[in-house]
Amino acid sequence: MLSSIQITNFRGFENLELKDLGRINLIVGRNNTGKTSLLEAISFVCDPKQAGSLPALFRPQWTRQNDARDARFYRWLLRNGVEDSVIRINAQTDEGMLRVAAGKALAGRTKPPDHGLDSPYHLSSQGSVNGSFDYSFQHTQRLVRICNISVLHRDSTKLVKDFAEAVRSVSGEQQLETLLRNVDQRIRSVRLDYDRNDSPQIVIDIGLGERIPIQQAGQGIYRLIAVYSEMLGQKPDICFIDEIENGLHHTILPQVWKGIAEAASRLNIQVFATTHSNECFVAAHEAFAHREPYDLRVIQLYNVDNRIEGRTLGREHIEAAIDGEIDLR
Repeated sequence: MLSSIQITNFRGFENLELKDLGRINLIVGRNNTGKTSLLEAISFVCDPKQAGSLPALFRPQWTRQNDARDARFYRWLLRNGVEDSVIRINAQTDEGMLRVAAGKALAGRTKPPDHGLDSPYHLSSQGSVNGSFDYSFQHTQRLVRICNISVLHRDSTKLVKDFAEAVRSVSGEQQLETLLRNVDQRIRSVRLDYDRNDSPQIVIDIGLGERIPIQQAGQGIYRLIAVYSEMLGQKPDICFIDEIENGLHHTILPQVWKGIAEAASRLNIQVFATTHSNECFVAAHEAFAHREPYDLRVIQLYNVDNRIEGRTLGREHIEAAIDGEIDLR
């Protein structure tokens, strides 16, 4: 689990340092303050070998068209597009340090500093993306498994596949049902079934005469089954959820946050989520107010003199902001 991160020369970040990260980290801030960029930086330092997936990882509107367009994307990962600058991202974890350095022509001439850390998981390598963006990394642990959960409305085929992967093992099925039952005690089981057209669908037993399709179980349960399916199927160390409130009525948010808090704790997953919604921020606090430990952090990003700054807020500051009706978005 990441406890701190320092980002230099990455997108809009000249030098951003965030400490005291928690199990659940909710990123807030106005538009163009780097919320999505922060998710990209974290994913890059956790697993640099997935650098080729960055363009569309958190930007669904980005469709791969040609190498020239991708080259332009990577050039602008460097702050202000300065080609001779070097991106450096350092992250502290429970097991050790993650470091990545990247630039226009980094390979073969610049590497992250070697502080002589000795670890059985020590990794050091270099790579290049599209011939236009080079990187080197040094990890004192294994690569961190990451998972980006899309909150966009998914077609039933994709959701069914994710669900089937999650419940393939008996333990996975039991975990998913336990997590759901902790949110809604009516839930007895969740299964795959077939409709009259022989198409697979997910059905849920809530104590009625027969199981009902999850679309009829409510928005909150539908969203949680989608989130749990990816968590259990992919088994990540870190999970990203961009604009977590998308498509949900604000009254459903406490239920969703309660479910995410339970899953992150039981499955030992760290979550980084972004939001534009004050209701989402308040609902997250309400979900954690009755949990021990209180493992919610709010990362607030903001502009100061055309520089993006940030701070990590714990329970005391979160409650003060809510009580004082201070808008942190």
